[in-house]
Amino acid sequence: MRCKHWIFILGASILVAGCAQKREGNAPSPVGDAQQAASNALATLQKLVTEQNYKSLGFSSVDEVKSAALAAPLAMFNIGLDRLKSYQAGQDANALLTASSETIYPVTAGGQVRSSVTVVKKEGGYTTASFGNAEVVKGLSRYRSENLPNAFAVRVPALSLYFLGNRIENRLMLTPIAEDSRIPFRVGLAVPAEEVLKAIVPLAQAYNGLPM
Repeated sequence: MRCKHWIFILGASILVAGCAQKREGNAPSPVGDAQQAASNALATLQKLVTEQNYKSLGFSSVDEVKSAALAAPLAMFNIGLDRLKSYQAGQDANALLTASSETIYPVTAGGQVRSSVTVVKKEGGYTTASFGNAEVVKGLSRYRSENLPNAFAVRVPALSLYFLGNRIENRLMLTPIAEDSRIPFRVGLAVPAEEVLKAIVPLAQAYNGLPM
């Protein structure tokens, strides 16, 4: 298993993904407010960071996490494999987006984005989904700005791709947040979603089901 450098809540245990390290304990109880769930998750994260995992979770030291704070959240949208495979040029790219039950909260320390907590909406309310995912949240935050107050995260799970999304007069724009040899776009430069889809549809059609 490739080490993904984030921590997932799985049932009644916490798993450091890819590192085969479990911590037993009760999963957080759902609450009615996403912000409160994120605050609870941050408090848990501060307890989980150790000398062994602080770097993989995005922090520069164990002490740094003590001053960690939540930044403005990003809604998450997914582009599913089946919809991507069947996309045809000229179709509305917005129609491919499916709202996720997850909301990602960047975690800052010393004024810099270091990590994240992700909360998920379930029937009983909001609860913690994961911690960490530092490189993704740093990329999303890097290209977010005051000029994009309604920006959101776009994830293509099957291809392990993330983009920062926003709309200009209802036209979906996608900003690549990391270098990827599979797509011919500059990191940090917003591109019409139709162009991105044209580039990744062949990847989806050739996808063999194995982890990227």
